[in-house]
Amino acid sequence: MYGIDLNQEIQYHFSSLRFFAEKEHHITRFCKDDVLLLVYDGVLRFSEDDVPYEVHAGEYHIQKHNTFQRGDLPSSSPKYMFIHFTAQWSEHGQLPKRGTFDLAGLKSDLEQMHTLYHTNAPYIVKTAKFYNILLKLCQKQLPDTPSLRIADYIEKNCEKELDLTALCKQFSYSKNHLINLFKKDFGQTPIAYLNHVRLCKAQQLLIMTSTPIEQICHNSGYRNYSHFYRQFVAKNGISPERFRKKKQAGE
Repeated sequence: MYGIDLNQEIQYHFSSLRFFAEKEHHITRFCKDDVLLLVYDGVLRFSEDDVPYEVHAGEYHIQKHNTFQRGDLPSSSPKYMFIHFTAQWSEHGQLPKRGTFDLAGLKSDLEQMHTLYHTNAPYIVKTAKFYNILLKLCQKQLPDTPSLRIADYIEKNCEKELDLTALCKQFSYSKNHLINLFKKDFGQTPIAYLNHVRLCKAQQLLIMTSTPIEQICHNSGYRNYSHFYRQFVAKNGISPERFRKKKQAGE
């Protein structure tokens, strides 16, 4: 399916919420960026290189870079989030050009994305939130599979005492079957994915809060600080203390 290639580099630029007045038209422009539009009320109408589109509430559309866009017809008071970014497109892209999204599941992310852009939050924090939105959109387009359910469970419970035995009990799989199932879709073991999720959460807490590092270690799901420290340094090349100082200094 034609869409964004999620295996290639994706660069976030800027974003905001946008509310149209009644009968307002989409801007006429030649846009060099890719633009993700997520409509949660009304109908947004525009054309892309003379191809007309309508995006209704609960739908998303990605305007491709280097296209001419025009509002030939008035829109119906749409409320939506727009996100400018740069990505690679492919005939086998994992995120289609158009699709639907779970408004209830994304509402908080969209509001946070808007707030982050209008603050001096570090670029890495804004990018992380954008990636989270892309991940949820991608998962919405994919069929429900056991490995996706396992990944979702890990993400929602990463701060708990979670291990392979607990995952096997939760999903009624043997260890070998669960590992092979997950590796087939994610290219890594469930525990490797769990460690990745925990480290990402720790990084966000280090940047966005002043919580003591040992407490962040615990809040991210680690019960042993030495283990957390070793994994953090292995991933980032610096200690959690140094990571926090560099990011909060805008380096």
